[in-house]
Amino acid sequence: MKRKTIGYLIAGMLIILADQLTKWIAVNYWYDGYLVTSFLSFRVTINRGISWGLLSSAETNTLLFLAISFCILLLTFGLAVYAFRRYKQGYSVYGELLVVSGSCSNIIDRCFQKGVIDFIVVHWHDYVWPVFNLADMAIVCGVGIMFFSYLTRNE
Repeated sequence: MKRKTIGYLIAGMLIILADQLTKWIAVNYWYDGYLVTSFLSFRVTINRGISWGLLSSAETNTLLFLAISFCILLLTFGLAVYAFRRYKQGYSVYGELLVVSGSCSNIIDRCFQKGVIDFIVVHWHDYVWPVFNLADMAIVCGVGIMFFSYLTRNE
């Protein structure tokens, strides 16, 4: 196996491990909340919908939860195939790696926790940003890298 391939695999696994570990800590130690600073706290929520809690009324609708989870699984698989093809063509796939790894970690939650564990809360006075986790941060950074890469492509 190429050294770069092993590096991608290790990076992906570290992202998943870090996300799962922080979620475990959050569930076991910060479930009821933990104030870090005046603008950052930890409080566990289970998101059965998609980003920012959209479609989270799925808490009572198992069919909608399963449909959302299946669509996420298909999109993740599609992006992984796309990334693998680009990698084989010699392109960097760091953005895709971040998105796929973050999505895989959230899929693990969907399978074993019946929803995605979110716990990072950023707030300023009365404004509260939607609760998120490390996998979500990896996904957002990955999409940013992919977008920047697309804009600067010389193909």
